Amino acid sequence: MEEWNQAEDSVLADLLQKWHDAKQQKKAAARNRKCRQRRSWEQFQQYLTDRQFRRYFRMERGCFDYLCERIIDNVGEREFKSEIYLRDFKNGDATEADTLHQTNILHAHERTTGGFVSGEVKLALTLRLLAGGSYMDLALLFDVGFSTAYEIFHKVIKEWILDDRLVKINGVDYCEDDKRMEEVARGFAVASKNVINGCIGAIDGWIVKIRKPRRWKDLRGGDPATFFSRKGFFGINVQAIVDRKKRILYRNIIHRGAEHDSTAFKHSNFYEWLGKNWKKLAEKGLYFIGDSAYAIKSFLVTPFDNAVHGTPEDNYNFFHSSSRISVECAFGEIDLRWGILWSTLRFSLAHNVNVIDACMRLHNFIVDWREDKQGPCRTEVGMKERDLFEEDHRKFMAAYPDIDIYGVHGGEEDDRRDSNGNPLVGGRPSNLSKALADVGRKVRDTLCKDIESKKLVRPKINWFRHNNRVVDEVHA
Repeated sequence: MEEWNQAEDSVLADLLQKWHDAKQQKKAAARNRKCRQRRSWEQFQQYLTDRQFRRYFRMERGCFDYLCERIIDNVGEREFKSEIYLRDFKNGDATEADTLHQTNILHAHERTTGGFVSGEVKLALTLRLLAGGSYMDLALLFDVGFSTAYEIFHKVIKEWILDDRLVKINGVDYCEDDKRMEEVARGFAVASKNVINGCIGAIDGWIVKIRKPRRWKDLRGGDPATFFSRKGFFGINVQAIVDRKKRILYRNIIHRGAEHDSTAFKHSNFYEWLGKNWKKLAEKGLYFIGDSAYAIKSFLVTPFDNAVHGTPEDNYNFFHSSSRISVECAFGEIDLRWGILWSTLRFSLAHNVNVIDACMRLHNFIVDWREDKQGPCRTEVGMKERDLFEEDHRKFMAAYPDIDIYGVHGGEEDDRRDSNGNPLVGGRPSNLSKALADVGRKVRDTLCKDIESKKLVRPKINWFRHNNRVVDEVHA
C-alpha cells in the first residue's frame, strides 16, 4: 500500500512539473513575441500608380476616398476607425465621447495584434476580394489572420455596403419619383433618336453561378435541383432594370436558377405593385422594355415575335433591341469589374445574395460618381474611368456577338408556369392580364407606326445578326 502511494505521489509530481514548465515556456514566448508591424493604408497605397490602384480595387483613387467619406457619414468615425481617427486616439487627441477604457484597448491591440485594422484597410480588403483576389494573399498583404479576412469581408458588406444610406435600389420608390423617370426617359429617347419615347428602364435576367445549395442548411429541406439553370450550372436568377447610363433601378436576387425570367419577375413584389398601379404609368405614357422572355404588358413592352426583315415590325425590333442592350452592358460591366463573379460563388446562400447585392450597389455608386450625381465634378479622372469601361464593354460585346440569343421566344403570350419555370397545363389568363396585354400591344403598335412615319429602318449590316426574326424567302 505504501509503495502504491509513493507511485501516485511520483506521477503527480511529474505532472505538476510539466505544467509548471509549460507555463514558464508560455510566459517566455509572450515576453519574446514579436509584435505585428501592420502597414498603414497610407504606406500601402502610396506605392500604387493610379492605374494600378484602379486594377486592384476596381475604382479610381478619388472614388475610393469618396466612398470612405460616405461610409463615415453613415456609420460614424468610431465605427469606421479611419487612420486619422486612430492616430488622434493614440496621441491623446480623442474626443470627450471616447473613454480612457477604449484608449487602453487601443494600446493593448498595438502590443499584441499590431493595432486595430483601420476602416480604409477593411474596405480595401473587401473591394479586392470582390475584384477576385485571394483571401490568403490579402491576409499576408494586410497582415491579418486568414479567418479574419473573411470576417472583415462579410461584415463590411452587410453593415457598410448594404446600408441604404449609401446606395438605395428600390423599384417602387423609383416609379413614384416623376423627376427621375422623366430624366431616364429622356436618356433613352435621345439615344434612340427620339424613337423610343417614354421608356423608363430596360429589364433582363442574369444567372450568377453558385455552389449547389445545401438541402438543410440553405434550403431548410427544399430541393437544390431547383437552382440548376438551363445553362448547365447551379445559379441565382437576378432580375434587374437599368437606365441608359447602366445604373441599376431595380433588382431582385431571391429567385432560383431554374426559374424562367418571366416567372421570376411575376413572383416579385415589384411586379405586384406594377399590376396594381399600371394606370399611373400608362397615363404618363411610361413603360419598361424587355426581351421576348417576358409577356407584353402595359408597363412592359416586348419585341415582335417572328418579324420578317424589311417590315415595320423588324425595324421596330432593331430600335427596341438597341435601347434594351443597356441592361446587357450593365451586366457586362458588373461582371467585368467584380472578378469574384467570374467563378462559382461558394458561400452560404444568404452570403451569396449579399455578395451579388454588394456588387450591384457598388456599381451604382461608381456610376453616380462618374456621372457627377453625388461625387465631385466631372474631372479627367472621372472621364478616364468611364472611357476605360466603355472600352471594356466594346471588347465584351465583340467577344460575345450573339449575346441576345440567350433570350427565348414567347413574349406575345403570358405563359403560366410554376415556381420551377415549368409550363402549367390548363387554365386561362385573367381579364386583368388580357387588358394589360392589350394596352401593351397598343403602345408597341404606336411606336412601330412612329418609326415607319419617320422612315427609319434597320441598317442592312445588322439584318443577319438579329436573332428574333424570320428571313424572308425573297431575300434569303
